[in-house]
Amino acid sequence: MQQKKPMQRKIRQSQTIVPFGVGAIFDFKGESFVACDVFRWGPRGEVIRSERLAAALGVSQFRSAPAVDSNAWAPSAAGIPYSRFPSWLFCPQCRRMTRWKRSLEQEGKAPTCGNCPKRQPLVPMRWIQICPAGHMGDVDWKRWAHSRDHSPEVRQCQKENLFFEALPGKGAGGLDSIQVHCRSCRGRRDLMGITSKGSLKAIGVTCAGRQPWQRLDEKADCVEIPLAVQRGASNVYFPLVHSSIEIPSPSRADASSEKALAVKADNWFRALMTTNEESPMFGPTVENLAQTHSVTEDYVKALVRDEKQREAGKATAVEATPGDLLGEEWAAFLTPSENSEDPHFRTRHVGLTTSRDEQDAITSLLTGRIDKVVLADRLREVRALEGFHRVTPGGRDTLVKAALKHPVNWLPAIDVRGEGIFLSLEENRLTVWEERDDVRARIAELDRRLDNSFMGPRLRERTGSVLAPRYVLLHTLAHLLIRRLAFESGYAATSLRERIYARSSEGGESASKQAGILIYTAAGDSEGTLGGLVRQGEPPALQTTILEALQEAMWCSSDPLCSENLASTFDSLNFAACHACTLVAETSCESGNYLLDRAMVIGNDQVQGFFKPVLDAALAAAGEGVRGIG
Repeated sequence: MQQKKPMQRKIRQSQTIVPFGVGAIFDFKGESFVACDVFRWGPRGEVIRSERLAAALGVSQFRSAPAVDSNAWAPSAAGIPYSRFPSWLFCPQCRRMTRWKRSLEQEGKAPTCGNCPKRQPLVPMRWIQICPAGHMGDVDWKRWAHSRDHSPEVRQCQKENLFFEALPGKGAGGLDSIQVHCRSCRGRRDLMGITSKGSLKAIGVTCAGRQPWQRLDEKADCVEIPLAVQRGASNVYFPLVHSSIEIPSPSRADASSEKALAVKADNWFRALMTTNEESPMFGPTVENLAQTHSVTEDYVKALVRDEKQREAGKATAVEATPGDLLGEEWAAFLTPSENSEDPHFRTRHVGLTTSRDEQDAITSLLTGRIDKVVLADRLREVRALEGFHRVTPGGRDTLVKAALKHPVNWLPAIDVRGEGIFLSLEENRLTVWEERDDVRARIAELDRRLDNSFMGPRLRERTGSVLAPRYVLLHTLAHLLIRRLAFESGYAATSLRERIYARSSEGGESASKQAGILIYTAAGDSEGTLGGLVRQGEPPALQTTILEALQEAMWCSSDPLCSENLASTFDSLNFAACHACTLVAETSCESGNYLLDRAMVIGNDQVQGFFKPVLDAALAAAGEGVRGIG
């Protein structure tokens, strides 16, 4: 007789950060689990190095989730720990509810009903409770079933002989058609109103003060009022994920820092300026400088290359404050690096057109608005999970750390590679457009909504203290290009991601202004390295893609509802944007599909779009072509 293989529960390594990171609920073939904190990983996991991101988050290193052998017989202990949650389960056949315990677990086997002859698999209860402090736990179904009937027999019942039943004659229309019934004392209550604010407090339920995988002695005193929600609700889990594009040359961003100036003032460094990298003395000299000044050899080499480029007039004038992740990346993309030997960051500057292409009016208007096009043939991105919120994405005071309160000096992360297209807008023309009264008035209304939104604290980390018109413009343009590039390049739309560089002077930042977008693939599989995206960035293909994206933005199947923004009474954080025209997959957007407006790009009757002159010229040229044919 052939032995039955044990069930394996696997997810992709990238999913251990989002969407199934620490504290998130993971459904698998009828079972429901929650990811435990990283302290319970133990020493497992491959170390991921990202000095810039580690310094910004105050940790020493990152680790990826340990990979499990693809062999079906691989031991389950090789993976990361998930705990079964919710612990209240019910049998879909006899409807008996069971409070599942860890002592009942059998490796590789799903829970089954002990009351049914056929050992029917148990189903997790759909409702759980969460609180604004980040705690999560089971609903006290015993108390709920006995909360409506106040007779002494019901109030004194201590048994858990509970059944999750559908009420006869009520169909399956709402929560009033299902109930929790205690067959020992006849106590019962339907689920109508269970998700209302204060419904659990009204029956004496308090916050559990812990996470589902924690022991009772790890419980914290919590005064927050718990809220009953469905376990798949969007407010159960708000992960806080940070990412960094790994640039090869830190000297581009801090060439004038105290550390860099000390290295460059050394006599041995001046000797390197007159020596090529193939010289026998180059390596030992670099090693000596690195040891003397406590820096890496790559750092010294980067300083040498950057200084030589400065002397040749090729180095970038853009600098960033050390620790400013986006600023350092911005400087790196603007710096030519065609001769870079870095295996993870290789870029080349191209134009929208080649010197052989004819410059018509449309091309002239478009190139006047797009400053630089940089193709990244190779990119490396590190994404790290710092923690999560529940109920609302609050501030640092309610952030639940990925290690909870354990002393861990690392964070879970993934290391992915891909390719990308970087675009920057012409700063002077953009500044003039931002000063228009119609543009500022429209953005001021969106900024007011952002202040009043529960998403405000999270989105302000992207936009700064003041929402600038350039952020909405760049963000919307990135979405339009993602949708078009997915059609042209052959990548799935979910494989493309955006990164917005939109710093302005309105928020009081002292660093240089930024106005660019990076559209890239960074997947943990082969789709990150196919090369199709970079090919779409070659001239003149990118110009055609941009023009087609602008033309597609003119029409939406939801117009006029979408373009006229009739949903404004709901305090929406988007203006002219919907799933039919602008929104992309949640995994592709850095801001949760918020702060979008097609009018900022193409314009409408109320506001002048930044690319409206380009679109008008393209439409005029198309009209001339039609008349010419006639």
